[in-house]
Amino acid sequence: MLRLILAFVEIAFHRRSPADLPASRAFFLAVFVVYFAVGLVSTRWLQIGKYPELMVAFETALGLAFIWSVLHLFQRERRFRQTAVAMLGADTFLNLLTVPLLIWHASLHAKPGETTVPYLLFVLVGIWSVDVSAFILSRALERPYVLAVAIMLGYLLLSVSARVTLFPAT
Repeated sequence: MLRLILAFVEIAFHRRSPADLPASRAFFLAVFVVYFAVGLVSTRWLQIGKYPELMVAFETALGLAFIWSVLHLFQRERRFRQTAVAMLGADTFLNLLTVPLLIWHASLHAKPGETTVPYLLFVLVGIWSVDVSAFILSRALERPYVLAVAIMLGYLLLSVSARVTLFPAT
C-alpha cells in the first residue's frame, strides 16, 4: 500500500506515468473515496464554503467529467481509470500539503489581501497542481506538455468560475 501512495508522490515529481498505476475498478474506487474524504475533511475543517459536501461532490464530478471529455475528444477513453486515479491521487497528495499552509496562514491573523509566506507557498502548490495535472494529461493523451498545460488552465478557469458562482465564500 505504501508503494501505491508513493506512486502519487512520484507522479507529482514527474518520475512516474499514470500508465504505471493499476487500472482496476477497486483501486479507482479506493482512491476516489480517499480523495473525497480528504477533500471533505479539509473543506469542512478549514470552513471553506457554506455547503462543503455539495462543493466537494460538484468539484469531483466536474473533474471526472472533464477528464472523460478530454480523453474522449482525443479518443483515449480506455485510459480513463488510470488517468483519473493519477489525478485524484496526486490532487489528494497536494491537498494534504496545502492544509498546514492554510492553518499557518490563518494563525498569522493576516489582514485580507496581505501576502504571507504560507500564502505564497499555497500559491506555489496551486501552480504545481496545474503542472502535475498537465503532466498526467499529456502522458494520457500522448500529446505535448504545452497543450496539456493549456487544457488544464482552461479547466482551472472553468472550475474556479463554477466554484465562485455556485459556492460563494461565507
